[in-house]
Amino acid sequence: MAVQSLVRQPEPADDTPEVFISRQPVLDREMRVTGYRVAYAAADGTPGAERSASRLFGDVLSVVGLQELVGESLAHLPISRELLLTLGIPPVRPDRVMLRLSYDVAADPELREILDGLADRGYALALSEIPDLDFDTGLLDLFGTVEVDFTRVSPLGAARALKKILAGHAAPMAVGLHDHASYEEAKGLGFHLFSGAFFVSPRNSEVRNVPIAGMGSLISLVRLQGSSAEIEELERVIDHDVGLSVKLLRYINSAYFGMRSNISSIRQAVMMLGARGVSRWALMIVLTGSPNTPRELSVMALTRARMCEIMGMSRTDIAGDELFTVGLLSVADALLDRPLESIIGELPLTEDITAALVHRTGPAGAILDAVIAYELANFEQESVQAHRAAVMAMAYMDALSWAQETVAGAA
Repeated sequence: MAVQSLVRQPEPADDTPEVFISRQPVLDREMRVTGYRVAYAAADGTPGAERSASRLFGDVLSVVGLQELVGESLAHLPISRELLLTLGIPPVRPDRVMLRLSYDVAADPELREILDGLADRGYALALSEIPDLDFDTGLLDLFGTVEVDFTRVSPLGAARALKKILAGHAAPMAVGLHDHASYEEAKGLGFHLFSGAFFVSPRNSEVRNVPIAGMGSLISLVRLQGSSAEIEELERVIDHDVGLSVKLLRYINSAYFGMRSNISSIRQAVMMLGARGVSRWALMIVLTGSPNTPRELSVMALTRARMCEIMGMSRTDIAGDELFTVGLLSVADALLDRPLESIIGELPLTEDITAALVHRTGPAGAILDAVIAYELANFEQESVQAHRAAVMAMAYMDALSWAQETVAGAA
């Protein structure tokens, strides 16, 4: 895993559009990522006010780009009525996107010809924001995927909607799933696709004061974060964890570094990378390096950690290393499958870091709150609105790119 730090916070040009944009994974019944649900909005939260829908859409494609945002995966992209009336056919390839339309837009007779044209050209269409039960199943001739928002409907309503969706030969997708209990409920009902914050929550909701693999190393490494760790301390911690030792030596001898001679000891590796670089690398490996950790969860954890660090680079009241640690530990419950409070209780954390993680208070807590809200596309939240959209968007994309490269390098 690459451990280099950003030298400065990315600064957008004065003419960089103020656009919020983020993504959430879409998973199938085997928890495999099938695409990403993209969210975007103008900084003021009203796409039609100061910026037309078509210009906003163009800003998203030009400033960010779907390749940078979702790679080769399918982008579930929201499309507005204004955009359809202005452009007709969006300037994106049909094999790269699934176009998401709200029920009110999809049912508008004025748009029927445009929707028929999209379907004829091979665009996949998804229906969102459907009424609980009273929706026109005739639309399922065009819409191959139908979203059901579990924050807006009861389980009984979801079950009834599901029956109609399946009868129309469409794929039912459960969204707004906040935890694994809601995911299991949707899966049990028979939904095919899933999206929501459940992916970064622990599967086990019970407090378990039991040891987990690598907990001793995690405790030691957290203690060393942000400090002037001695080589002997790091050498001792890593030497006592065989998995870490093997991974560090494999990493330092990889083609990434192009060493002329083989590095054969932990001491050599630490001296080569520096104590700070090795301690951060080791913390990431302990938390995200388990073979049972889904790749996407590792990417989300490192994106959150890196974005926290970037968002605090202009601050003088909190260190970047501390923000990185806060961001990474905020996903520890999902990574270790334990309630966050039980993990924090075992770690040697300062009161400020504990308060940031548990209560989102203090400078680190405020940044963490903004980063998580942005990640979940809660762009209207006060903590997000307190920052320039262009700065947050660039920080998010920088962090996402770094996280993807880091996870790929560790494979």
